[in-house]
Amino acid sequence: MEIKALSDFASFTDIQSRCYPGMGLNTAEDKQKATEHREKMDQYDRISHIGVYEENNLVAGYIHYSIPMNVYGQTVPSAGLGTLAVDLPYKKKGIAKQMVTHVIEQAQNEGYPLVHLYPFRPDFYRKMGFGFGPQLSVYQFSPGQLPYFENVVTATRLENQQEIQRFYNEWAEETHGACNKDDYEFRHVAMEHTDAIGCRNNGRLEGYMIYQFKRETGDTFLRHDLHVTDWFTRTDEAFQSLINFLHNQKDQVRSIVFPTYDDSLAFLLDDPRNVTEDLIFRLYHETHKRGTGVMYRIVDLPLFMKYISEHSFGSETVTVHFDVEDTLTDTEPTTYSYRFEQGKPQMCDDLGDGVRVAIGIADLSSLLMGCVSLSTLSRYKRAEIKGSEGQAGQVKRLFDSPQKPENWSFF
Repeated sequence: MEIKALSDFASFTDIQSRCYPGMGLNTAEDKQKATEHREKMDQYDRISHIGVYEENNLVAGYIHYSIPMNVYGQTVPSAGLGTLAVDLPYKKKGIAKQMVTHVIEQAQNEGYPLVHLYPFRPDFYRKMGFGFGPQLSVYQFSPGQLPYFENVVTATRLENQQEIQRFYNEWAEETHGACNKDDYEFRHVAMEHTDAIGCRNNGRLEGYMIYQFKRETGDTFLRHDLHVTDWFTRTDEAFQSLINFLHNQKDQVRSIVFPTYDDSLAFLLDDPRNVTEDLIFRLYHETHKRGTGVMYRIVDLPLFMKYISEHSFGSETVTVHFDVEDTLTDTEPTTYSYRFEQGKPQMCDDLGDGVRVAIGIADLSSLLMGCVSLSTLSRYKRAEIKGSEGQAGQVKRLFDSPQKPENWSFF
């Protein structure tokens, strides 16, 4: 098997159609459009298609993305792994593992400390050292349950894609976990079935929303739901302006479908119940659906920690020795020692003092990206803390107020 740059996009499309029937690549026209799309996307500097060949026949492939990511205020080069597919006769031969290993090694060689992906099976990638990212919630509520804010600028329609892209990337520069986006990630702005609304203050865009209307099977032309696909604001007034726009749709829209990483959104609503009005446990009402998506793997811990050396995880000063197990390489745990001064990490050589934390690379990636607390990992036996009671308490407090990332880049 040889892994190299992919040029036979039609064969890759055929493999995708067999591996992912849900993509709907059923007709020759469907496949031709998908092939042309992949050829066009391959022209972007940050995108490359990689294939696995057996005697010059394509048997598997994936798409590699080079994506700048905001990690605690620092721009960190990251690699994205997307659309990994192994042709059906070649499954269960370790080819997927070879491709993931190739991505990791390439990232290490090119100075990318972090790889992330969206899994088709989270357990599959967890075995390869990828940790769970933040969970995303999707609320569905009547627009009449939203408040209306007085004395707020009225939102207006947006048509300038460059203005929207510029605003998003400014927002991403302020938001942990957010990725810089290229223009191809804004092509939905100009689609016929979407619309963009924004809030300007003194001529400057301070927030925007992209949405579309959908109907369920059997609905009349008067029954539809408003689905939010993009929602980014940098000021409270912009947030309130967009909320007012949604509130004002109550006479024509059955429900708002709203995705968010905000665990407190229910407090915005007069009635946070899901439109299904289901009870989920005794007298608890269902408010939203929740799911896991993006997964992270730190592939070069010293480089990752160097990038975020000015970030403070907390107020504690303590030395931590991470004994890191990697299930992908199946080698002995590697120890990385860091002195946290007022929460800021610096690599150190002192192996005789401090707290030892035995942890897998998947859970360490989730921990350092702010997706889970150390106390939680310790309780679930995902991490083992060894040290005095006082020091163990220090290291738990150090990682007990995680700053959750937000990732709205999908690939």
